[in-house]
Amino acid sequence: MLKHDYQAQVAIIMRTKNRGTLLERAVTDVLAQTYRNWFLVIVNDGGVAPDVERVVARHSARLADSVLVLHNPTSLGMEAASNLGIRACDSTFIAIHDDDDEWRPDFLATTVDYLESSDDEGVMVRTEVVYEEITGSTIEVVGREILEPELTRITLSALIHHNRGVPISFLYRRRAHDEIGFYDEALEVVGDWEFHLRFARRYSIGFIDGEPRAYWNQRLGVSGDLGNSVLDRAEDHRGFDELVRENYLKQDVADHGLGMMMYASSMHRELLHTQRQIQDQLHQQGHRLMQLEAAVSDASLVSLLRRRYRRLKDRFAGRSVPPVGG
Repeated sequence: MLKHDYQAQVAIIMRTKNRGTLLERAVTDVLAQTYRNWFLVIVNDGGVAPDVERVVARHSARLADSVLVLHNPTSLGMEAASNLGIRACDSTFIAIHDDDDEWRPDFLATTVDYLESSDDEGVMVRTEVVYEEITGSTIEVVGREILEPELTRITLSALIHHNRGVPISFLYRRRAHDEIGFYDEALEVVGDWEFHLRFARRYSIGFIDGEPRAYWNQRLGVSGDLGNSVLDRAEDHRGFDELVRENYLKQDVADHGLGMMMYASSMHRELLHTQRQIQDQLHQQGHRLMQLEAAVSDASLVSLLRRRYRRLKDRFAGRSVPPVGG
């Protein structure tokens, strides 16, 4: 594919498929950015082409020559769509802006300024999860919560545990692709996490704290085109998460052999055994404690009855029964 000859500081790659209402909001969101040196690539990954063209046409005056629309006749998948958009343009920085997510108007201005004054290759921002419901063309927000509220920086060790960022929260230098490659098209889901792992293994990722500047929008209980993959395809996420970990393990074993992994596995087994022993002991102690509490409770009840008996006995002690007719 030939690259579009428009040169911009930021390439915004927007993946979409049959979500006209969300795409409309996403394009409006990009146009609301205070930073203007960007180029938007919309990748329609197997959706109805005229619907996408109509959204772009409604904003043609403001988009002008800053937009390119690519139509995939059939879906190639999220990561292939990202790679297609990235290869279709030139830029210094790249952001993946899915059609259902949003930025605060100063997202690009803040993140570009950060990278231009930093040695970091990428930067993530504080992100908010927004729960929404869609009725027709109306989008209603029904809840909000901060994503990873305890997060203060982005590290490889944290990313190994689970993904600490989402595409909408990340701006990075395009040149990183020259060294670590593109998004893994074999992954149907979790491709952003796997890319973040490769990125963090090679580079540092900055973090801009404070008020959220990115909004990860989710629709609970919704499947199909309007669903979120992390919710609608939760089982796939678990499966591909395991696949990514397995691939990294195999590569490490190929490079360094099984020795360290065998030792670590043995230590893990010993720890599990010790944990089970401790749990058994705690269970036994708990059972004994319950028996002791029951015994103490029974003894207390007997003691209480005895005290009451003595009081009653003392109260009536010395009293005589009056004579009949007395």
